[in-house]
Amino acid sequence: MALYFQSLCSSSSGNCLTLWSETTRLVIDCGLASMKRTRLALHPLTEQGPIDSVLLTHVHSDHISYYPLRVLEAMGIPVHLPADCIDLLKARHFNGYGFKHLGLHPYSNQAFTVGDFQVRPFEVSHYPGFPTFGFEVLYQDVKAIIATDFYQWDNIFDHFIDADFIFVESNHDMDLLRQYYNPNSRYHLPNPRTAELLVNLIKAGRTMPRIIMLGHLSNQRNTPRLAIEETATAFKHAGLHMPFALEAAPLRQAGKPVRIA
Repeated sequence: MALYFQSLCSSSSGNCLTLWSETTRLVIDCGLASMKRTRLALHPLTEQGPIDSVLLTHVHSDHISYYPLRVLEAMGIPVHLPADCIDLLKARHFNGYGFKHLGLHPYSNQAFTVGDFQVRPFEVSHYPGFPTFGFEVLYQDVKAIIATDFYQWDNIFDHFIDADFIFVESNHDMDLLRQYYNPNSRYHLPNPRTAELLVNLIKAGRTMPRIIMLGHLSNQRNTPRLAIEETATAFKHAGLHMPFALEAAPLRQAGKPVRIA
């Protein structure tokens, strides 16, 4: 049994993640700016076998857009998206193109299966009018959490407990937000709140995650160093040891593949 994760890009400018086992390959979001970049990102994933599905968290353009949809249709890759986002996707990203051969598969709060993975979506609080989801992905006895684009975690906290791997938003530094103010930052989780989530998670968990990766960092209002330092400082102030490896995903480039199990 082996399970791997890789961030292909993760920032306010574009998001694309991948999770795979020996038999199943998922892509989570495909917010790449051109058909060329989408092909370059997805082609290496197909060398070991087909991509089984793209899971969309929501339909903001840094997570999906017209050009990636063209590539996904041409490659015959099914797209799972929130049921309430189908009309939004068509209105925002179809650009008058028919997409007659694009396989759209709506999901809600019910679990569904893709290959050897069980996917359990859970709704998160994000931008009004744009239903947004995180995912629990279960593979045998391993649990991976993917959750970005949300601004409060109290109502979704239980999903994080006892996860083996967590990819979670740590969007902005508060000092940089004051310096470069963006009203839309209110819909994203700042570094201190992410750190608070992780401290509370370790207090509540029965088993500890092996790896936590911080993602969806703002291009202008955060850095990997600031995000990691905020969490490390929170653990120090709480008198706790971090029992996991802590990383931050590169903003625009692909990170190194991580073995989860």
